[in-house]
Amino acid sequence: MRTHCYLLQTIACLLAALLLAGCASSGPRTRYLEEIEPGSLTNLIAYRGGTNLEIRYPFHGRDAYAVANWPAETGGDSDFQYRYAVLGFDKQPRATRKSVVKKGNRLTIRDAKQWQMLVDGVFDGLMPKDAGHGVLVLVQGQEIALYRDLAGAPRVVRLEQKPADILIAHAFGQADFSREAIALLDKSANRLDPSQTQFLFVTQRDTAFVLVDLHERLIVFLSYPIDPDTQPSGLPGWFTLRALNSVVIRGFIVGTIKNPCTMISRGLWHIGTSGVRALDLASAGETGPPPPLYTGPGMDLAAWEKHLDKMLEDRRYRGRVDFLIDGEQFFPALIKSVENAARSVDILVYIFGSDDYAVTIADVLKHRSKAARVRVLLDEMGSMFGDGDLPPQSAVPPGFKHPGDIKSYLKSGSQVEVRTSANPWLTFDHRKCIIIDGKQAYVGGMNIGWKYRYEWHDLMVRLTGPVVGRLEKDYGEAWAHAGILGDLAYAWVCLFGRTHPRQNEIADGIEIRPLRTATWETEIYRAQLEAIRQAKGYIYIENAYFTDDAILRELIRARWRGVDVRVVLPAKNDSGVMQTSNLIMANEMVSHGIRVYAYPGMTHVKAAIYDGWACLGSANMDKMSLRVSQELDVAFSDSTTVNRLKKDLFEADFRRAREIHEPVPMSWMDSFVKAFADQF
Repeated sequence: MRTHCYLLQTIACLLAALLLAGCASSGPRTRYLEEIEPGSLTNLIAYRGGTNLEIRYPFHGRDAYAVANWPAETGGDSDFQYRYAVLGFDKQPRATRKSVVKKGNRLTIRDAKQWQMLVDGVFDGLMPKDAGHGVLVLVQGQEIALYRDLAGAPRVVRLEQKPADILIAHAFGQADFSREAIALLDKSANRLDPSQTQFLFVTQRDTAFVLVDLHERLIVFLSYPIDPDTQPSGLPGWFTLRALNSVVIRGFIVGTIKNPCTMISRGLWHIGTSGVRALDLASAGETGPPPPLYTGPGMDLAAWEKHLDKMLEDRRYRGRVDFLIDGEQFFPALIKSVENAARSVDILVYIFGSDDYAVTIADVLKHRSKAARVRVLLDEMGSMFGDGDLPPQSAVPPGFKHPGDIKSYLKSGSQVEVRTSANPWLTFDHRKCIIIDGKQAYVGGMNIGWKYRYEWHDLMVRLTGPVVGRLEKDYGEAWAHAGILGDLAYAWVCLFGRTHPRQNEIADGIEIRPLRTATWETEIYRAQLEAIRQAKGYIYIENAYFTDDAILRELIRARWRGVDVRVVLPAKNDSGVMQTSNLIMANEMVSHGIRVYAYPGMTHVKAAIYDGWACLGSANMDKMSLRVSQELDVAFSDSTTVNRLKKDLFEADFRRAREIHEPVPMSWMDSFVKAFADQF
């Protein structure tokens, strides 16, 4: 997700961009490196420090360069690392740049045939032994099914080509593939030449090169770069016009006619919360070293749930919870659910991208719409600015054609119904909720697109049971509000719409409480603030965007009561403004004894546990998510379920991340950036 501050900065530039739109055009992508022969690379590649690769190659009679950088490992005890990186072109003359390419580099160059042999070796190791069984393997951005047919013969096909009668028993992600590939190379290197520990495979596929460093236990998948001669010089003209239409015409003019009550209500609420936020300058008031950790029992969870029953409007519903960590667990499960849908597929997301993977999901939905009702509700500005309708910035597979407008693509040649949530006063519908047949729901932080599938660390939960009926009513209200009757249709559904929990009755399950942020409603914020105040034993939080000072103060006070407070933040945020804000918040936490962890790369997880009460979903720890936007979280205190979240997410991420022990130096200018970030 591109953060809200990015959206607003972009909007501010639209008028200027419109003046340049006539000169902006998007051209085809060419691949200068596609025909490189391995033998020609011997002295043209430099690999430095486990984080940088540079390739020099001839271009129109002079040297040109392709450079890739990726984050270094920042902690953890994993026996391997894997990264993605996109090669970027740099055609500056040698005299004007500091090239790292030198003769005698240590890389061993291997061709596409050798890469395929390595892939086949990994597949052989992962192939199931029983006939009629298969596994799913993610490699080079492709989902591959390895299975034995009914006669026991091994088969390797794209996932969509797998026979329906083959049972997929396990899914292996890119991490599993990387671990096996490194192990195989380690064996062959030790057997043939122990000095060969660094390899560059020329794959001549969608992934241009694969770098393997056995010494660092590292594998990096390098994509082809975009042709610099054909990159657009600015925002495409069509995009600028559509953005102005979204902000000015749909957001304000149409919004005032269709949703007059919403316009007035959200405007007053947004202005009021902005004023309160600007005046929130108080400190926690704690100084000196924090006290030892408390060792007694945590808060009484039964009493806590009863307290929430009185404090909040939303009640508890029965249901089951399955955690789906990262895209390799969530998206295959989503695709299977959509393909098996008998009655309906209702999708609510902030961003529905237009990259090749988002188009893959769109194609699944379009196909299913022939047999079931498929509705897609997405945020107007979120999907336009947040990697939605903009052309992808990284390389794409050969033959992929950017659809331009994902809404039109979804509707073209299908029965898919599409609506968009307008953005009066630059507010957003940031929820992610996908409901299948009214019987199962997916809730969490993931949007639909490449980075959520393959790159970012994130979390979704699959819910079944009566709680899905409650979420189905919320979806009905949102769908009505986005329709032509706007506020009138929304009011009708709110007054006369019903939940359907009885149709999903289950014999077991746990108590699940949906929580929301909406205009004049801050359930997620109030519940978590109160949970911090009540916690005695531990508080674990993982979030990508952390700007709220009130939560920071309560966390500091909790630590001074002896609570074990730990916070996981991304080591590299997708927003520079939020990165600065996170660092300032982290400095305050570390200074007051809170343990802060920098997760390698980007974590987009929004989850927390307070003494055994878990809260997770779409809400960030910032003003927009906690006070202004439309958000959906779910909360529960069942010990078995919470302990599973604690083990599978938090304890795993504590091991993977690098703990920050000392405050990071910041400049005086950073405080101004933080003040700006506080409003988002």
